Amino acid sequence: MSGLQAPLLEMYRSGDLQSFWEGARDHLLSIPLLYAVAVQAAVVLVVAVIYSLLRPANWPTYLLDFYCLRPPDRLEMTREKMIAGTRRPEHGCSELLIEFSSKVLEISGVGDRTYLPERVHQAAEGEDIPKTMKDARDETELALIVSIQKVLDRTGLKPLQIDGLIVNCSAFNPTPSLSAKMVNHFKFRQDIRSFNLSGMGCAASVIGIDMARDMLAVHPRMRILIAGTENISWNLYNGNQRSMLITNCIFRLGAVAYVLSNHPADRSRAKYRLQHLVRTHLGASDEAYNAVIQREDDDGVIGVKIGKELMKCAGKALTANITQLGPLVLPISEQLIFAGNFVARKVLGMDVKPYTPDFKTAFDHFCIHPGGKAVISEVGSQLKLSKEQCMPMLVPFERYGNTSSSSTWYAWSYVETFQGVKKGDRLWQLSFGSGFKCASAVWVSLRKNDEKHDAWTDTPSWD
Repeated sequence: MSGLQAPLLEMYRSGDLQSFWEGARDHLLSIPLLYAVAVQAAVVLVVAVIYSLLRPANWPTYLLDFYCLRPPDRLEMTREKMIAGTRRPEHGCSELLIEFSSKVLEISGVGDRTYLPERVHQAAEGEDIPKTMKDARDETELALIVSIQKVLDRTGLKPLQIDGLIVNCSAFNPTPSLSAKMVNHFKFRQDIRSFNLSGMGCAASVIGIDMARDMLAVHPRMRILIAGTENISWNLYNGNQRSMLITNCIFRLGAVAYVLSNHPADRSRAKYRLQHLVRTHLGASDEAYNAVIQREDDDGVIGVKIGKELMKCAGKALTANITQLGPLVLPISEQLIFAGNFVARKVLGMDVKPYTPDFKTAFDHFCIHPGGKAVISEVGSQLKLSKEQCMPMLVPFERYGNTSSSSTWYAWSYVETFQGVKKGDRLWQLSFGSGFKCASAVWVSLRKNDEKHDAWTDTPSWD
């Protein structure tokens, strides 16, 4: 006899019928409740099993859209005007250094319509304006705010629909951070996951993608906005060391903002899906670490030194990166040739040239960091790219210069505007950065993408 039935029987025998009926009622009412609890538990268990079997190992990373800053025409500066500004007596630049800067501007491939902030224009026109944090803030905040607003408009998203925010600016990092400024300006949610990347150089954008991918892999129904720029006003070098004048010659004003998502509602409107991401860091090598470094010159003037070892380190970083990327993207035929060449050289000791896989068999479009004509030429040669395949690097550098972390996106906007991307095409986004770093992102087009970006029209982002 169960523990519930015995007391009821005792009540009945004693004649306490009221207690008996109350107890019996409670007992009967408890049975459906137990059944309901059991059924609910079974349903939860079945749903959990089905979910674990059907959900992807990682949530996908979709690119909804991106926007590259197109500054107003009044901020364009010709090479001649820039050199004329450095010839002013108050700038203290010798004729030899002016000649060096002119030569760098000429051979680098920078055009006559690149953009520089207000302060640089004022200095070039002879105004004695000291470097201020306000100027630096105004330049960077305007570039980021305009780019973010544009990409929000393009995606139709409101700030409250953004779950994560990543902002990068390599050499200007005020307190509060630039990401905090964006939260303040756009009134993003209080629980937004915000990050501020600094000192990552031109590779910062792909590094930001890597951070976002890790968050999207484990948090469903999430949207992350990433924005990046570089500050020119704060980092213009006023010294007389040749290796530190190079940055003045090639770096220009630019910015990008883009939205990544794993939200199911965004799958149908996403432009691309991230397929692979590979990062390489050679920082353990002193030579690589010092190839691009911010420091004081002999007179105590702060600037960024670009060493002669840069191209060598970039080549090593690229080789290490594509060695890891190759097995993920190359067809089996290319992998077999590469493996055979490796065995012949390293195992059999044969005197044969190392084989560089043909990455044109793996990718339809190449968005490689437009860091300068020498870098583009070296990478294009190593990857055996045609002139047409190098155009998305050469033309953006001529038009916009080196815009640091946003450079690969200007290359990407060129591809969509002038070459067009078909559904199913694979696009390789390859960036380099101080440290020394190399980062690759592989994207698959989910639809036809051939829109005309503002960066290549007569439509400035602001005026």
